[in-house]
Parts: sequence; C-alpha cells; structure tokens
Amino acid sequence: MTDTLKSICDQCTHLRNPHFDFIPSNSTRHREILVRDLQELLSAAAAENEKTVVILAGSILEGVLYSLIQGQSGYISQRRGTFEFNPDHSLQNYLSIFNKWLNHLTPSVVLPDSVVYYRDLVHINHEINSPHGVCAGASREMLRILDALLGGLSELTIPLSPGTSPGT
Repeated sequence: MTDTLKSICDQCTHLRNPHFDFIPSNSTRHREILVRDLQELLSAAAAENEKTVVILAGSILEGVLYSLIQGQSGYISQRRGTFEFNPDHSLQNYLSIFNKWLNHLTPSVVLPDSVVYYRDLVHINHEINSPHGVCAGASREMLRILDALLGGLSELTIPLSPGTSPGT
C-alpha cells in the first residue's frame, strides 16, 4: 500500500471520530471550529493536498492545545504554583506548556518541535528555505501526530479546573 494522505487518514481513527471531552462544556465554539477544521482536513487529505494538510493540521494542533490549556489553566496553576492562560500565545508557547505541564496526562503522546516548523511552512520563505518535498513528509507526520494527540486525549480522565465541567 502506498503512503498516500488518504491511506494515512483512513488509518487515523481519532481524526475521523474525534472526542472532545477535554474541552469544557462552556467552550462550544472551540468544539465547532475544531470539528469544521477536521472535516476540511479529511477532505484535503483525500484530495492529496499536502500543503493544505500541513497548514490545517498545524492549525488544529494549535486549537486543541489552546482549548486544552485554557480549560486546564486552574490545574496547571495548582501544579506550577501560578499560571495565567494567555490567548495570544503562539503554537510554540502552547507546545511548551503542554510538554512541561500536561503531557503526563497522555504519556504515549510526544509533541515534537517540528510541528511548529511544519505549520510555519505557510510562509513561502520557510518553504523555499526547506528541503524540496518538505510538505510531503510534513503532511504525513502531522496527520499521525494529530491523530495520536486526539487519541491520547480521548482516553484520559482530565483533571478539571475549578468551576468547569467536561464537554460531552
């Protein structure tokens, strides 16, 4: 079997059937945006649109981390001593916060710094200064990373921040 984006997506059960229980119930808009973007990601993968997949997967990763960290800011604050969610932070900041304060919740999930590099391929200067074919490899890796993150988050009992309830 060839390693097409469509074949990879077919194997990514969490991309096709995501669970967003980690998103607080009062964050309905977050969930709506992620569902829409995942549908567009699946369409782009079926059409073998590599750069579109890279950009959408990066955006979805950022949205998932944004929603998770915002929903768990109280928990992070309890572990860290102090923490205030900043909605204007970058994907790199959210990745760092996840890897330092929340990745123990999903020990099988590793979020490498490469997701930031790949997502930044939206800028032509990044793609020009990258090896030829970078989008082909990045698109496949981003699908697998996103599927693993969604899978890890779907299997945990998330600690609740004070005043929140899990999504349904």
